[in-house]
Amino acid sequence: MIRLALVVFLHLVATAPMLGADNPALRGSIERIASESWTITGFDSILELTAAGLGAEFHIGRLALTESGQTFDDIRIACELVSLTTRSVQCERAAFTATLPGLGRQTLYGRFNHERHTGVTMIQLPDVSIAGGRVRFDIRSSEAGFEVRFAGAELQLGELLELASKFNDTLSAFSGAGTAAVSGTLNVPANGPVRVVVEAGIDAAALANDDGTIATDGINGNLDLDITFDTVTTTANLVFNSDQGEAYVEPVYANFSAHSLHLQLEEVVTPDFAFFDVRQFTLRQESLLDANGSMTVKLPADEGAAMEIAADVELYDSSVSNLYTSLAQIQLAGTILGNLDTDGRLSGSVSIAESSLRSATLQLDDLILDDRSGRFAIYGLRGNLNWNADDNGVPASSRFRWASGTAYDISVGGGELNLRLGDNDIEMLTPLRLTTMGGALLVSQFALQNFGSDDATGVLDAELEPIQLGQLTGAFGWPAFSGTLSGSLPLLQLADNTITVGGTLSARAFDGTIDVSQLRIEQPFGRVPRMHGELTVRGLDLQQVTEAFSFGLIQGRLSGDVAGLELQNWRPVAMDLHLYTPADDKTPHRISQRAVENLASVGGGGAAGVLSTGFMQFFEVFAYDRIGLRCLLRNGVCAMSGAGPANTGPQSRGYYIVKGRGLPRIDVVGYRDTVSWPRLVQQLAAITRSGTPTVN
Repeated sequence: MIRLALVVFLHLVATAPMLGADNPALRGSIERIASESWTITGFDSILELTAAGLGAEFHIGRLALTESGQTFDDIRIACELVSLTTRSVQCERAAFTATLPGLGRQTLYGRFNHERHTGVTMIQLPDVSIAGGRVRFDIRSSEAGFEVRFAGAELQLGELLELASKFNDTLSAFSGAGTAAVSGTLNVPANGPVRVVVEAGIDAAALANDDGTIATDGINGNLDLDITFDTVTTTANLVFNSDQGEAYVEPVYANFSAHSLHLQLEEVVTPDFAFFDVRQFTLRQESLLDANGSMTVKLPADEGAAMEIAADVELYDSSVSNLYTSLAQIQLAGTILGNLDTDGRLSGSVSIAESSLRSATLQLDDLILDDRSGRFAIYGLRGNLNWNADDNGVPASSRFRWASGTAYDISVGGGELNLRLGDNDIEMLTPLRLTTMGGALLVSQFALQNFGSDDATGVLDAELEPIQLGQLTGAFGWPAFSGTLSGSLPLLQLADNTITVGGTLSARAFDGTIDVSQLRIEQPFGRVPRMHGELTVRGLDLQQVTEAFSFGLIQGRLSGDVAGLELQNWRPVAMDLHLYTPADDKTPHRISQRAVENLASVGGGGAAGVLSTGFMQFFEVFAYDRIGLRCLLRNGVCAMSGAGPANTGPQSRGYYIVKGRGLPRIDVVGYRDTVSWPRLVQQLAAITRSGTPTVN
């Protein structure tokens, strides 16, 4: 616009001497001046010869730009003193008044110089008010085009965004705060693309879009920007460094105060400022992340829609914790992997499409994955991970090894595992031996499909080498005792978010057998798993059992049935438990004084007092006919019974817990009809810890 006014001005100045020295002023009007790119209508001029010299004023009614369609009305240019020589035309004190887009009505003061022999015009505007700050412009115009150099300070980022949105509707969805100091150049050649180069220092910058998919706060940093505008696309190169503030660009979060950022974007191409093709990027965050690659970003067209990101990324020695919290955790929300404490390093490559992870080839180095809900943990994980979300592809195998881990408070040892990972599917390629609780779990077959969803299915075939029962029961919060457990796990299957067993789960313990049938686990990976089943216990050696519990010596065999067993979060909430002496047991039946006292305390019955008085106190061991104890658990309360009605006491009631035989003979009779299950468990725990009974 300024260059156009200069053309007209210089034309009039050049012809002024021809008008004669007797005329102190010259007025002129031109109705219309036009070129291919602009049109001026209503051009008026005044040239006035004063005692100080030659002054000039110009008025343009309307300037219309052909390509953009923009119009500028009521433009005024005034020069107090025009200096004319054979080589140049100069104005030291010029005033330019116009209504500018986003800036309103402004009068800009400066100077200009036109060199006649070269056709070069230079304009200086030392103090222009833009976005709450002050900017200096140095403009150079010639036949080759024009160049603008600028430098400004204390520019308000919010006002700059508002100004930019006047030229691009996409930016109207953003708001901002903070300040910036800028410098740079604008080149507009006569033939060729427009280029803008900017260097900026930003302070306390905050930026957010209306959808909440982009947000920054308190960012300090330096920005170098190089943008080229042609008729079809805009291409940019960017370098940004920051050591303060934080940013969220869905689904990525980063804290620059904790770990400084270096971001470099090369050949960012956009046709409409809604879709961006980043041909090459480099992203480094101190000690956490080192990545480069290419990506595309599509801003949402509709309110509430999500931004779409596609990327191919190479990772170099990056922090697992940073990648998990800033990227993966959002993708895994709602799954068993959605709430972890993590640590370790990794490198490799990942591919993202439609803002979702599509493939990953990673090298893992000393990872820690610890579920905050306590369901599992793995420590010292190393190996190679190959995963692909393509259902039609066959990913390469993945190989892992680890130092230790836990599963629901059960400790497991180190191991090595070969898997094939595809989409939400997991398949074990070689058998696994997992040491745990003094024994091992041998897994010969394992596969999961649609892992992490309610439609998950899977199979497991395994065998348990002898493990320490004390460690197993302790992990479930039950009283710990000695002994071992072994057996087979027939084909377990997962479907409809429920695990079922293909047969009877059998185990050997205490020289007897324990069978679990009709086993069903609902929501096995949820926050509150529920287990249902039936237990059958046959021929346990009571001497081994009581020694394991430190309960007091009992000799003989014990069988039992647990019908309608239901565990919620691995704790019993319902069952019909019946323990009894087998009818065909021919082994010696002996019970110690301590065991009698402990059984009496459990049933709230008689015998303990008898043992402390009279001649019975001199006997350590007694003979018995049979033992029986039953607990029907409902709503946290056991309805108690035993080996049959005793019909003793003043009210002829009670039930036998131990029915004596021979001499010396002693009966243990229970009189408590109901017992709180948590209280009963606490009593048993207290007995095994102290070695002495607790009588209530």
